[in-house]
Amino acid sequence: MAADERDEEGRPLPEDLLAIARRSEEGERRRLTVYLGYAAGVGKTYTMLQDALQRRGEGVDIVIGYVETHGRPETEALAARLEAVPPATIGYQGLDLREMDLDAIIRRHPEVALVDELAHTNVPGSRHVKRYEDIEELLHAGISVYTTVNIQHIESQNDAVAQITGIRVLETVPDTFLSGADELRLVDVTPEELRLRLRAGKVYVRDMAEAAIHRFFSTGNLLALRQLTLRFVATATDQQMISHMRARAIRGPWPAAERLLVGIRPGPTAGQMVQAGYRLATRFDADWVVLTVDVENDRPLSLKERAWLTVGLETGRRLGGRIVRLRGEDVAGEILRYARRNNATMIMLGKPRGIDILFSPVYRILRRSRGIDLFLYEPKGDLVRIPVHRQVPHLLSWDYAASLILIAAAWGASILLRGVIQLELLLVLQLLPVVVAALFFRRGAALLAAIVSILAFDLIFVKPYYSLTIDDWGYFAAFIGYVVIALVVSRLAARLRRLLPRIRESEVEVEAVAGLSRDLARAATRQEVFDTLARHMQGFAPGSSAVLVPGPAGLHVQAGDTAYSLPTKERSIAQWAYDNGEAAGRGTDNLPSGTGHYVPIRAHRPIFGIMAFVFDDPEGVLTPENKEIFQTMALLAALALERVD
Repeated sequence: MAADERDEEGRPLPEDLLAIARRSEEGERRRLTVYLGYAAGVGKTYTMLQDALQRRGEGVDIVIGYVETHGRPETEALAARLEAVPPATIGYQGLDLREMDLDAIIRRHPEVALVDELAHTNVPGSRHVKRYEDIEELLHAGISVYTTVNIQHIESQNDAVAQITGIRVLETVPDTFLSGADELRLVDVTPEELRLRLRAGKVYVRDMAEAAIHRFFSTGNLLALRQLTLRFVATATDQQMISHMRARAIRGPWPAAERLLVGIRPGPTAGQMVQAGYRLATRFDADWVVLTVDVENDRPLSLKERAWLTVGLETGRRLGGRIVRLRGEDVAGEILRYARRNNATMIMLGKPRGIDILFSPVYRILRRSRGIDLFLYEPKGDLVRIPVHRQVPHLLSWDYAASLILIAAAWGASILLRGVIQLELLLVLQLLPVVVAALFFRRGAALLAAIVSILAFDLIFVKPYYSLTIDDWGYFAAFIGYVVIALVVSRLAARLRRLLPRIRESEVEVEAVAGLSRDLARAATRQEVFDTLARHMQGFAPGSSAVLVPGPAGLHVQAGDTAYSLPTKERSIAQWAYDNGEAAGRGTDNLPSGTGHYVPIRAHRPIFGIMAFVFDDPEGVLTPENKEIFQTMALLAALALERVD
C-alpha cells in the first residue's frame, strides 16, 4: 500500500498530463513575448527593438508590424534598421488615423512581428475592437509576436493603479491574454533614472516632462507602480514554477484548496469589484466564482443597472471566473446556501455605504458565515452616487398594494355577508387573501396581509366592536394561526418560485448539452451530425439559426434554417470566425457590429464549420452562461464529427 502511494506521488496528475498534451497539440502556434514595464519611458520599445535586431542577426525573419517611437531619436534609430510593414490609414470623423495593417502583415508572414502598445483600442470600424485581438489573429496565423504593455493597462491591476496615481486608464488588456504568453519580460529601471530621462526630454518634451514629474511620475507613485509590477511578475513566475513542478510530479508543499465567491449586484463598481476578486483569488491560488442574485418580485433593473451588472459578469468571464446567476427573495440566504453547497472558503462583498447600511445583506452574511472568511471591498476613486430613493427598498411595491386590495375585497364581502353566514365562515373568508398573498407575493406582503386581515376582522366583527380588544381568546388563537399559515405558505411558495426558474434553466442546459450529446451518439454520418446540431440550435431561443460549412464559393448553409440570411457583411464575419477559430459577431469583441453570433465548431485543430445564430432578443440570450453552452455544443458536435470521419 505504501509503495503504491509512493508510485502515485511520483506520477503527474491526469489533468497535468492533459495540459502537457494540449500544449503539445498547440505546438504549431507561434510564441508570444510581452515586454512589461511600470511606466512609460522605462525602455520597453527600445528593449524590444534591440532583441529584434539580435534575433535578425541570428537569421530570424522579423519585421515591425507597428511601433510607436514617440519621436525618441534612439528608438527611431533602432526602428530604422528593421523592415517595417507600412501602417494602414483609416478615416474617422474627418481625420486620417494610422493603424496596424493586419492583413498586410499576414500576407508578408514573417517569423516574428513587433507590435507595440498591446492595450491600444482600434479605430471604430476596424476588424477588432482591441489590438490584443489583432495579435491573437497573428498568432493563429503562425506568426510570433513581440509586444509591449505597462502595468496600468492590465485589467486586474487597473483600479489599484488608479488608487495610487489618481488617474484611471481606460484601455486595458484581460489577464487571461497575458496568462497565455510564452514569455513575460520585465523591463525595469530605477525611479531616479526614469525621472532623469524625463528631465532630459527622452520621454516627453521638456514642458510636458516637468508637469509629469510632479504628477504621475512622482517618486512615490513610481515606487508603488514598480512594486506592483514586480509583484505581478513574481506571481506569474510562481504560476509557471507550479505548473513545471506539477507536470514533472516534483514533490512540494501544496496548500489546501481555496474557493472564493465574489457577490456582486447592479452597481457602478461591479466591474472593479470583480477585478479585486480576481487579484484575491490569484493571491490565494483559489478557484473563484462571480455570483449575483436577482431578487424576485423586486422592481425591474434600469438600463444603467443592467449595464453595470453586464460589465461585472463579462469582466468575470474574461478573467476566467465562473459566472453564476441565482434568483430568490433572500440575497444573504442565497449567497450562503451556494457558498456552503460549493465549499467556498472565502466570500467577497461590497462594503455597505450610504442608506444601504440599513438594508444591506452583508450583516446577515457576517453573522451566519461561520467557517467562511469574509472580505469587504471598498471601491477606489470617484464613485457614481446612487440616488437615495434607489437605495431604499420599495416598501409599498405592487405586491403590497395588491395584498391590500385583496384584503379590502375580502373585508367588503364579509360586511355584505354579515348576518347571512356564520362568523366562523367569515373568518375563513379573511384567510383567502392571506393564502393568495403567501402563494404569489413576497413574505413581507404575506405578513402584511395576515396582520391587516386580523386587525380589520377584530375591529368590525369581534366583540367589543370597533375596538382592538379581544374578549374571546379563541379568536386570538385563530389570529396567531393566520400568521403561522402566512409564514409557512410563503416559505413554501418562495422555495417553489426559486426552484422553478432553476428547473427551467436546467432543462434548457440539459437539452442543449446532455440531449445533444445523446442524439449525436446515434449520428452515423457528417450530415446527420449537422442536422442534429441544427435541430438543437433551433430549440434554444427564438430566432434564426444554421450550421455553416465551407465550400468552393465560401461558407454556405449545410443544416438548419435554409433561409438564413448571409449578406456580405455577415458572411465575412462568419468567415473570420472560421479562419481564426474564435467566436465573432454580436455579443463578442470580434467584429461586434454584426447582427449574427458565430461560434466555430472545433475540438482540436480542424474547424468543421460555424454555428450561426440571429436571436430575436440578442441582449437577453447572449449572456455569459449561454455563451458557455454554445461553446459546449460546438465542442460536442466537433467530437462527433471527428468520430464519424
